[in-house]
Amino acid sequence: MLTKQQLLDEARQQKKALAMMGRWRNYLFILTTSSMVVAFFGLRNSGAAFVAGVAAVVFAVISFVLLLLVNLSIRNGHRNVEKILDSVR
Repeated sequence: MLTKQQLLDEARQQKKALAMMGRWRNYLFILTTSSMVVAFFGLRNSGAAFVAGVAAVVFAVISFVLLLLVNLSIRNGHRNVEKILDSVR
């Protein structure tokens, strides 16, 4: 069984990790929206721009899926921290 101080240290470390994941979520959101803009303009043209648009669509889908996974991880991480803090009280 962990001591109260160990549990508080674990919760603190998890909060730091959640803050870092929040930054990654922001980066992925920017990446997704930027890829969608490139895809929109690329798919409206022909030639190399069209190929770049198709690649941007694929990239946007991948980054959106990663964004959803990071968001789910953050939500579950907050629940975990709350459980840790509730067990300390």
